[in-house]
Amino acid sequence: MDILNLIVGLFMIGIGFLVKSAPELIAGYNTMPKDKKKNVDIEGLSTFMRNGLIIIGLSIIIGYYLFKWIGFTMIANSMILIVTLVGVTILVINAQKFDKNKTKKSKLTYFILGLVFLFVIGVITYGFIPSKTIYDNDTIRFSGMYGFDISIGEIDNVELSNELPTIKMRTNGFSFGNIKKGFFKLDKFGKSRLLIHSDLFPYLIMTKNNGDKIIINFKDKIETEKTFNKIKTMIDK
Repeated sequence: MDILNLIVGLFMIGIGFLVKSAPELIAGYNTMPKDKKKNVDIEGLSTFMRNGLIIIGLSIIIGYYLFKWIGFTMIANSMILIVTLVGVTILVINAQKFDKNKTKKSKLTYFILGLVFLFVIGVITYGFIPSKTIYDNDTIRFSGMYGFDISIGEIDNVELSNELPTIKMRTNGFSFGNIKKGFFKLDKFGKSRLLIHSDLFPYLIMTKNNGDKIIINFKDKIETEKTFNKIKTMIDK
């Protein structure tokens, strides 16, 4: 997570300097007809966008380490999402003051922002929905975001562990507080698939025939243990 926040933060800062030197990259302005571009204070807009994106980038980096240092891990791990959503919303709304064209696009802008906001909330809500384990003959299905199917024949070993290897970075997944779903790079294990619903052990670790690791746990440790026992029984048949 440290690396991801740093990369995203530096990327935002870089984009900030880029839009100042190349205003044509600013969405909305780059598609305007020439007669309407004349009514846009592009010097002020590009400066505003540069400063705003730099602030967003620095907030992601500093906010992550600050909240992690004071112990608010959930907020720290959500800095990219929170800062980007709030920051971009503020940028889009305030950028309107640099456009002197008499249009009705403000309502459209707010409508689009509303849709984006609802989409983000929807993704977060979907990510919080607990995965369910479904057993179908020799196949096990885990539902929900980043759910998957796996056949018993693909599993080389299954075990319970009270420790989760250190997560180095997210490669393709959902991360919000203690919830981790998708693919992450772990210390010792490398790239692994996670369906983590809490920070409570035990963790169910499945090792596939090709060496890939799948780590799962639920909010209720009893459910994690029951899932382990069921899969172990299916393997030992």
